[in-house]
Amino acid sequence: MTALLLLCCTVVSAQVFEVDGIYYNILSEEDKTVEVTSGSNKYTGAVTIPASVTYNSTTYSVIGIGDVAFAYCSGLTSVEIPSSVTSIGSSAFYDCDGLTSIEIPSSVTSIGERAFYYCYGLTSIVVDEGNSVYDSRGNCNAIIETASNTLIAGCVNTIIPEGVTSIGESAFEGCSILTIEIPASVTSIGIGAFWSCYSLTSINIPAGVTSIGYGAFRGCTGLTSIVVGDGNSVYDSRGNCNAII
Repeated sequence: MTALLLLCCTVVSAQVFEVDGIYYNILSEEDKTVEVTSGSNKYTGAVTIPASVTYNSTTYSVIGIGDVAFAYCSGLTSVEIPSSVTSIGSSAFYDCDGLTSIEIPSSVTSIGERAFYYCYGLTSIVVDEGNSVYDSRGNCNAIIETASNTLIAGCVNTIIPEGVTSIGESAFEGCSILTIEIPASVTSIGIGAFWSCYSLTSINIPAGVTSIGYGAFRGCTGLTSIVVGDGNSVYDSRGNCNAII
Protein backbone atom coordinates (compact mmCIF):
# COMPACT_ATOMS: atom_id res chain seq x y z
CA MET A 1 0.00 0.00 0.00
CA THR A 2 2.86 2.39 0.91
CA ALA A 3 4.55 1.71 -2.42
CA LEU A 4 1.27 2.41 -4.25
CA LEU A 5 0.85 5.73 -2.43
CA LEU A 6 4.39 6.76 -3.30
CA LEU A 7 3.76 5.89 -6.92
CA CYS A 8 0.59 8.01 -6.94
CA CYS A 9 2.45 10.96 -5.47
CA THR A 10 5.16 10.63 -8.13
CA VAL A 11 2.59 10.60 -10.91
CA VAL A 12 0.86 13.72 -9.56
CA SER A 13 4.19 15.49 -9.13
CA ALA A 14 5.16 14.64 -12.69
CA GLN A 15 2.13 16.57 -13.94
CA VAL A 16 3.68 19.90 -12.94
CA PHE A 17 6.48 21.54 -14.93
CA GLU A 18 8.08 24.97 -15.20
CA VAL A 19 8.89 27.06 -18.25
CA ASP A 20 10.30 30.59 -18.09
CA GLY A 21 9.41 30.98 -14.42
CA ILE A 22 5.76 29.94 -14.76
CA TYR A 23 4.53 26.60 -13.39
CA TYR A 24 1.93 24.52 -15.21
CA ASN A 25 -0.23 21.60 -14.23
CA ILE A 26 -1.13 19.17 -17.02
CA LEU A 27 -4.89 18.80 -17.28
CA SER A 28 -5.02 16.40 -20.22
CA GLU A 29 -2.25 14.69 -22.12
CA GLU A 30 -4.78 13.65 -24.74
CA ASP A 31 -6.04 17.20 -25.34
CA LYS A 32 -2.65 18.76 -24.61
CA THR A 33 -4.02 21.28 -22.10
CA VAL A 34 -2.52 22.82 -18.97
CA GLU A 35 -3.35 25.39 -16.29
CA VAL A 36 -1.05 27.82 -14.51
CA THR A 37 -0.34 26.64 -10.98
CA SER A 38 1.69 27.69 -7.95
CA GLY A 39 5.31 26.69 -7.80
CA SER A 40 8.33 26.67 -5.53
CA ASN A 41 8.79 30.40 -6.05
CA LYS A 42 6.50 33.40 -5.56
CA TYR A 43 5.46 35.18 -8.73
CA THR A 44 6.64 38.80 -8.79
CA GLY A 45 6.46 41.82 -11.08
CA ALA A 46 4.60 41.69 -14.39
CA VAL A 47 3.67 38.18 -15.49
CA THR A 48 2.59 37.40 -19.05
CA ILE A 49 0.87 34.05 -19.41
CA PRO A 50 1.38 32.55 -22.89
CA ALA A 51 -1.46 31.01 -24.88
CA SER A 52 0.63 27.88 -25.33
CA VAL A 53 3.78 26.40 -23.87
CA THR A 54 6.19 23.70 -25.05
CA TYR A 55 7.69 21.16 -22.67
CA ASN A 56 9.59 17.98 -23.56
CA SER A 57 8.83 18.57 -27.26
CA THR A 58 5.07 18.71 -26.58
CA THR A 59 3.07 21.91 -27.04
CA TYR A 60 0.20 22.48 -24.61
CA SER A 61 -2.62 25.00 -24.74
CA VAL A 62 -2.92 27.11 -21.57
CA ILE A 63 -6.65 27.03 -20.76
CA GLY A 64 -6.82 27.87 -17.07
CA ILE A 65 -5.42 29.58 -14.01
CA GLY A 66 -5.65 27.02 -11.22
CA ASP A 67 -6.85 27.31 -7.64
CA VAL A 68 -4.48 29.48 -5.52
CA ALA A 69 -2.10 29.75 -8.48
CA PHE A 70 -0.96 33.27 -7.55
CA ALA A 71 -2.21 33.33 -3.94
CA TYR A 72 -0.11 35.34 -1.47
CA CYS A 73 2.17 36.66 -4.22
CA SER A 74 2.44 40.17 -2.76
CA GLY A 75 5.14 41.13 -5.26
CA LEU A 76 2.88 40.45 -8.24
CA THR A 77 2.00 43.74 -9.98
CA SER A 78 0.22 42.67 -13.17
CA VAL A 79 -0.89 39.57 -15.07
CA GLU A 80 -1.66 39.37 -18.76
CA ILE A 81 -4.19 36.61 -19.37
CA PRO A 82 -4.36 35.18 -22.91
CA SER A 83 -7.58 34.50 -24.81
CA SER A 84 -6.91 30.77 -24.54
CA VAL A 85 -7.84 30.83 -20.84
CA THR A 86 -11.42 29.81 -20.04
CA SER A 87 -11.30 29.45 -16.25
CA ILE A 88 -9.85 31.22 -13.22
CA GLY A 89 -9.80 29.03 -10.12
CA SER A 90 -10.82 29.65 -6.53
CA SER A 91 -8.53 32.03 -4.61
CA ALA A 92 -6.38 32.31 -7.74
CA PHE A 93 -5.16 35.80 -6.79
CA TYR A 94 -5.95 35.69 -3.07
CA ASP A 95 -4.03 38.32 -1.06
CA CYS A 96 -2.07 39.68 -4.03
CA ASP A 97 -1.91 43.15 -2.50
CA GLY A 98 0.55 44.44 -5.12
CA LEU A 99 -1.80 43.67 -8.00
CA THR A 100 -3.22 46.94 -9.34
CA SER A 101 -5.27 45.91 -12.36
CA ILE A 102 -6.79 42.86 -14.00
CA GLU A 103 -8.34 42.31 -17.41
CA ILE A 104 -10.63 39.32 -17.94
CA PRO A 105 -10.62 38.05 -21.54
CA SER A 106 -13.86 37.31 -23.37
CA SER A 107 -12.89 33.62 -23.30
CA VAL A 108 -13.21 33.28 -19.50
CA THR A 109 -16.51 31.61 -18.60
CA SER A 110 -15.72 30.42 -15.07
CA ILE A 111 -14.34 32.37 -12.09
CA GLY A 112 -13.99 30.56 -8.78
CA GLU A 113 -14.81 31.81 -5.30
CA ARG A 114 -12.46 34.36 -3.68
CA ALA A 115 -10.48 34.75 -6.89
CA PHE A 116 -9.47 38.37 -6.11
CA TYR A 117 -10.11 38.67 -2.37
CA TYR A 118 -7.75 40.77 -0.23
CA CYS A 119 -6.22 42.40 -3.30
CA TYR A 120 -5.91 45.72 -1.45
CA GLY A 121 -4.08 47.48 -4.29
CA LEU A 122 -6.56 46.54 -7.02
CA THR A 123 -7.90 49.72 -8.65
CA SER A 124 -9.01 48.53 -12.09
CA ILE A 125 -11.08 45.53 -13.20
CA VAL A 126 -12.08 45.20 -16.85
CA VAL A 127 -14.02 42.40 -18.51
CA ASP A 128 -13.51 42.32 -22.27
CA GLU A 129 -16.54 43.07 -24.39
CA GLY A 130 -17.91 39.93 -25.95
CA ASN A 131 -17.67 37.86 -22.79
CA SER A 132 -20.88 35.82 -22.67
CA VAL A 133 -20.86 35.22 -18.89
CA TYR A 134 -19.34 38.28 -17.21
CA ASP A 135 -19.23 42.02 -17.82
CA SER A 136 -17.98 45.29 -16.34
CA ARG A 137 -20.73 47.45 -17.79
CA GLY A 138 -20.28 51.19 -17.82
CA ASN A 139 -16.60 50.98 -16.83
CA CYS A 140 -17.71 50.02 -13.31
CA ASN A 141 -14.40 48.40 -12.31
CA ALA A 142 -16.11 45.21 -11.20
CA ILE A 143 -16.97 41.74 -12.42
CA ILE A 144 -20.71 41.22 -12.87
CA GLU A 145 -22.31 37.88 -13.65
CA THR A 146 -24.43 39.01 -16.56
CA ALA A 147 -27.32 36.54 -16.40
CA SER A 148 -28.04 37.11 -12.70
CA ASN A 149 -26.95 40.77 -12.48
CA THR A 150 -24.78 39.80 -9.52
CA LEU A 151 -21.62 41.73 -8.76
CA ILE A 152 -19.11 39.04 -7.80
CA ALA A 153 -15.87 41.02 -7.44
CA GLY A 154 -15.14 44.68 -6.84
CA CYS A 155 -12.20 46.95 -6.09
CA VAL A 156 -11.43 50.37 -4.61
CA ASN A 157 -12.76 52.21 -7.69
CA THR A 158 -15.93 50.18 -8.19
CA ILE A 159 -19.14 51.99 -9.05
CA ILE A 160 -22.08 49.63 -8.73
CA PRO A 161 -24.22 50.16 -11.85
CA GLU A 162 -27.98 50.57 -11.75
CA GLY A 163 -29.51 47.23 -12.75
CA VAL A 164 -27.29 45.15 -10.48
CA THR A 165 -29.68 43.26 -8.21
CA SER A 166 -27.26 41.46 -5.92
CA ILE A 167 -23.89 42.08 -4.32
CA GLY A 168 -22.45 38.60 -4.19
CA GLU A 169 -20.91 36.66 -1.34
CA SER A 170 -17.61 38.29 -0.27
CA ALA A 171 -17.66 40.51 -3.38
CA PHE A 172 -15.62 43.24 -1.69
CA GLU A 173 -13.94 41.16 1.01
CA GLY A 174 -10.60 42.64 1.98
CA CYS A 175 -11.06 45.61 -0.38
CA SER A 176 -9.62 49.03 0.50
CA ILE A 177 -12.75 50.82 -0.70
CA LEU A 178 -13.58 54.07 1.14
CA THR A 179 -17.21 54.62 0.17
CA ILE A 180 -19.74 52.82 -2.01
CA GLU A 181 -23.14 53.83 -3.32
CA ILE A 182 -25.60 50.96 -3.55
CA PRO A 183 -28.20 51.59 -6.27
CA ALA A 184 -31.93 51.16 -5.73
CA SER A 185 -31.95 48.07 -7.96
CA VAL A 186 -30.04 46.02 -5.37
CA THR A 187 -32.25 43.65 -3.34
CA SER A 188 -29.65 41.45 -1.63
CA ILE A 189 -26.21 41.76 -0.07
CA GLY A 190 -24.40 38.45 0.26
CA ILE A 191 -22.58 36.77 3.13
CA GLY A 192 -19.37 38.64 3.94
CA ALA A 193 -19.92 41.06 1.07
CA PHE A 194 -17.84 43.82 2.71
CA TRP A 195 -15.98 41.66 5.21
CA SER A 196 -12.74 43.30 6.43
CA CYS A 197 -13.18 46.46 4.37
CA TYR A 198 -11.23 48.37 6.99
CA SER A 199 -11.27 51.68 5.11
CA LEU A 200 -15.03 51.77 4.50
CA THR A 201 -16.48 54.70 6.45
CA SER A 202 -20.16 54.77 5.51
CA ILE A 203 -22.88 52.64 3.94
CA ASN A 204 -26.43 53.38 2.77
CA ILE A 205 -28.82 50.46 2.43
CA PRO A 206 -31.58 51.13 -0.13
CA ALA A 207 -35.22 50.52 0.72
CA GLY A 208 -35.35 47.60 -1.71
CA VAL A 209 -32.71 45.51 0.09
CA THR A 210 -34.57 42.64 1.75
CA SER A 211 -31.69 40.23 2.37
CA ILE A 212 -28.35 40.88 4.08
CA GLY A 213 -26.07 37.89 4.61
CA TYR A 214 -24.17 36.96 7.75
CA GLY A 215 -21.04 39.02 8.35
CA ALA A 216 -21.77 41.40 5.49
CA PHE A 217 -19.92 44.21 7.28
CA ARG A 218 -17.85 42.22 9.75
CA GLY A 219 -14.41 43.66 10.40
CA CYS A 220 -15.29 47.08 8.95
CA THR A 221 -13.49 48.85 11.77
CA GLY A 222 -13.60 52.27 10.07
CA LEU A 223 -17.38 52.24 9.56
CA THR A 224 -18.94 55.26 11.31
CA SER A 225 -22.25 55.68 9.46
CA ILE A 226 -24.96 53.15 8.56
CA VAL A 227 -28.26 54.35 7.11
CA VAL A 228 -31.18 52.19 5.98
CA GLY A 229 -33.41 53.89 3.43
CA ASP A 230 -36.90 54.96 4.45
CA GLY A 231 -39.58 52.48 3.45
CA ASN A 232 -37.48 49.36 3.83
CA SER A 233 -39.88 46.58 4.84
CA VAL A 234 -37.26 44.36 6.48
CA TYR A 235 -34.56 46.57 7.99
CA ASP A 236 -34.29 50.00 9.60
CA SER A 237 -31.83 52.28 11.41
CA ARG A 238 -34.34 53.89 13.73
CA GLY A 239 -33.42 57.02 15.61
CA ASN A 240 -30.26 57.55 13.56
CA CYS A 241 -28.69 54.65 15.46
CA ASN A 242 -26.04 53.91 12.79
CA ALA A 243 -26.97 50.25 12.79
CA ILE A 244 -29.02 47.77 10.79
CA ILE A 245 -32.00 46.49 12.74
